[in-house]
Amino acid sequence: MPVPLRRTIDPDPDIRPTSIGDPSRAFRVPSPAPLLVAVPPLPEPAPDPGDVIPDPEPGFIRALAVQGFQVVEGTRSLMQLGPLITVAAARSLAVQRASFGDRRAVYRDMRQQRPRATALRVDRPLETVAEAAVVLRTLDRSRAVALRLEWSHRHWRATELIVL
Repeated sequence: MPVPLRRTIDPDPDIRPTSIGDPSRAFRVPSPAPLLVAVPPLPEPAPDPGDVIPDPEPGFIRALAVQGFQVVEGTRSLMQLGPLITVAAARSLAVQRASFGDRRAVYRDMRQQRPRATALRVDRPLETVAEAAVVLRTLDRSRAVALRLEWSHRHWRATELIVL
């Protein structure tokens, strides 16, 4: 009669007994750190010959200008604009935010301003590029926001956003 083979199942393969001393003592083998590999961005899909790139929506441009102003002012997190702007635009907004914060600290002006987008001008120098200027009005002053939008992966994305 054949004897059935018994397999022992190790409950935790990362715990190994020490070679010195009491075998009941065990130590945990550190697991290797995960390997992170840089992945290139996805290639831009080839546009169909019949595809027409739509103009950016005026409401989208106005909202992006107001949100960019709020980031610079410090009332909105930069991470909330993540999918709408590029990394370079995020760095630029962070620099603008730091200088605006320094100016507010010097003048001791801690008022929060609620901007309202009024005038809007959009130009299309290239088929995949739109440049826009938006006037934002607050209670005591007006500010201008300049945006450069690029069509990428079937949506508009801000590559430049400057609050003047």
